[in-house]
Amino acid sequence: MVDKSTTATSKRPAELTDYLEATAQRNDALILDALAKLEDQTARGKLKPTVASIEKLTGLSRNTIRNRSWALRRLKEIKTKLKSHSEEEKAAGREDDDQGAILDKLRKRVTKILEQNALLYEEVLSLHHAIEQKDKVIEELSTKMKEWNSRKLTRV
Repeated sequence: MVDKSTTATSKRPAELTDYLEATAQRNDALILDALAKLEDQTARGKLKPTVASIEKLTGLSRNTIRNRSWALRRLKEIKTKLKSHSEEEKAAGREDDDQGAILDKLRKRVTKILEQNALLYEEVLSLHHAIEQKDKVIEELSTKMKEWNSRKLTRV
């Protein structure tokens, strides 16, 4: 059982002081858990590292969070860490975008070349067919010419 007498320094009952300390420790633990979630990218989800996010995660008031300078410092560290990480990702993303753009251009060029190749192949086939037709005509004409020459020789 707790002594109901007041302490000399705070002039508050001991139960109240114990309750306030327990509440403060519980709130600190909630804030620490919320900060850990904000630091973990998968647990954070779409939440940004802000006091409002901690407020949502813990159910505490903004002033309760803002009165803890260590929580604000840690929050600031998380923000800078995420900012530097996102800048690195953006730089890597730009390189990927550049490479992706180059790959897209190359794919378009290859596709265009393949289309041109198909058209040229069709043209070659049509020319080959035309040459075969001309060869047949030439063959027919040469056989007719031979027949005509042989008739002419036999008449003379």
